[in-house]
Amino acid sequence: MSNEPLSAILTQLVGRALEQEQPENVDPAGTTLTGEGPEVEIVIVPHRDLGGISLVAWTDQYDARLLWANVGDLSTHDDLDLGVVVARIRYEDDWRRRLGEALAAELVRPIHLRSRRGLFGAPRVECWIEAAWKNKRIGVLRPSRSLIGAETEMTTSLAGGPGPPFSLPPDISNG
Repeated sequence: MSNEPLSAILTQLVGRALEQEQPENVDPAGTTLTGEGPEVEIVIVPHRDLGGISLVAWTDQYDARLLWANVGDLSTHDDLDLGVVVARIRYEDDWRRRLGEALAAELVRPIHLRSRRGLFGAPRVECWIEAAWKNKRIGVLRPSRSLIGAETEMTTSLAGGPGPPFSLPPDISNG
């Protein structure tokens, strides 16, 4: 591994992937860099219309990983701990290339949405991905009744695709 800090490497890799792929559903200015002390760096790439539904890139002293999570509050990182890990890359051989390829693949990963009426008719939108051949829920959104109509199912991604019938801009706070 080089002497370059992992945080600089992670930020560069995520920035390069976003620049090369130019995903339609990502606002580059909305990307968040955070960490858990000097040895853990985290880059959060939220979908522009799905609240905190985000691709998260994480590096620590053990490995690099990518996960999907519904991120809202970074004060404790609980949202990240509940995420679905989709890639773990050990720091061996050409790990930077492998992480870059994994990032590009995650940008096009389908995000499935299903709107339903919850208790008392309040709308809720379940978001899930397929990982390890299973559907894994990554979050539940609660748009206002005026933003969503009948129950529907659709698929989007960070890279593009149809937008949902509502827009919930990311609101990721530091607590």
